[in-house]
Amino acid sequence: MDVTQAWTLLSNLQGRMPGAPRDQLATSISQRLRGHALTSRLAHRAVVDVTWRAGYENGCAAEHAKTVELFQNKAFDAMARLTAAEQRTGVHDSEANRLLWAVVQAATLVGRSGPQNPPGPTRSRAYNAAYAAHPDLSPIAGAAVAGWVHGQRQGSYDAPYSASRAIYARCERLVEQAQIDGRPAALWFGEVTAAAVAAAPAMQASTGPPSAASAFGPLSVSAAGQPRQTQPILPPSPAAARRSR
Repeated sequence: MDVTQAWTLLSNLQGRMPGAPRDQLATSISQRLRGHALTSRLAHRAVVDVTWRAGYENGCAAEHAKTVELFQNKAFDAMARLTAAEQRTGVHDSEANRLLWAVVQAATLVGRSGPQNPPGPTRSRAYNAAYAAHPDLSPIAGAAVAGWVHGQRQGSYDAPYSASRAIYARCERLVEQAQIDGRPAALWFGEVTAAAVAAAPAMQASTGPPSAASAFGPLSVSAAGQPRQTQPILPPSPAAARRSR
């Protein structure tokens, strides 16, 4: 399969591979298929590998950006509540203010740095789907779709965790010292992470996913200085309409 044939194949699959970079994938698929019969399993696995990695990067980038924005929005929400409380009581909570501004700044930096987790090896379920999930497509087309869809889903699932951990790492000392809404700031961090994971398309499409909160929070700090899991928490209720910033 040459580059033109691969590009044509991907063009016909646009509806099933939203966001797929056709030019890049066509070149990679053509190179990986060199020397393979298109009907062979080695060819199908090669196509899955190519599209899985690209799909992972696509899904990861999208959810990374959403997680960063969510942390910023949640921090601004908490600032507004903190300001209202200070106006009522006359008590200024400097530690909470420092932490929330640090979260905004950390989220901005993490957003600029991009996703924190590169693609790992292709998951076996993507290979299995290539052989069974798309009977209406040719084997090569089915492999391309299976790799992209499963990679994109995995990337969108991984990104909220990695982005949250990166933001937390930049604010860790302040988290240990502050309270937000009268509770330890680690609880707030865990809840925002849970909301980010729950909003990811991969989580919404999953049948019986693990609790986001139980996977990441509330956060505490291990002897090695890394976040570790303690008791599970529930995701927060949906926030009010966002303010323009």
